[in-house]
Amino acid sequence: MGGSALNQGVLEGDDAPGQSLYERLSQRMLDISGDRGVLKDVIREGAGDLVAPDASVLVKYSGYLEHLDRPFDSNYFRKTPRLMKLGEDITLWGMELGLLSMRRGELARFLFKPNYAYGTLGCPPLIPPNTTVLFEIELLDFLDSAESDKFCALSAEQQDQFPLQKVLKVAATEREFGNYLFRQNRFCDAKAPCWVCCG
Repeated sequence: MGGSALNQGVLEGDDAPGQSLYERLSQRMLDISGDRGVLKDVIREGAGDLVAPDASVLVKYSGYLEHLDRPFDSNYFRKTPRLMKLGEDITLWGMELGLLSMRRGELARFLFKPNYAYGTLGCPPLIPPNTTVLFEIELLDFLDSAESDKFCALSAEQQDQFPLQKVLKVAATEREFGNYLFRQNRFCDAKAPCWVCCG
């Protein structure tokens, strides 16, 4: 995921003098926000279900400004990316919408208009005001933690009344989260019950 390869891929076969790189790229992208504020181009298809609205996601990403070859933000070179919960840990509305359109293993490119990214003020000195940004996002995995969140929010009495099938689903999710944390050598977090809702 490098800016030079990105720029070359967009420019190949494009004959549109006067248009910016992102304008040319946007012409062949899918509108997933309904107002062309979040545009998507699938680089590699994923498999399985779409990301659930209350999921915790494991992603690799790089964010680019239009005229720079290096990303202004990236976790791509970290050995172990952090698991992030939708609605809590992701600060860009465009990234949240983009992730909800993805499947496990998918790699996609997104353009986020300012109102879905850093807004009219930007994020000085890195992001200028009213800037459209490009993100390449790879969805490594996700866990649907909605049922666990509900279960953890209940009192002990209410948890005793929770249907068995739902308790089994919560247990499976908690096991997956625990295994993920164990693989990251976060042993204390891995053994804590209901870590999904407790942080």
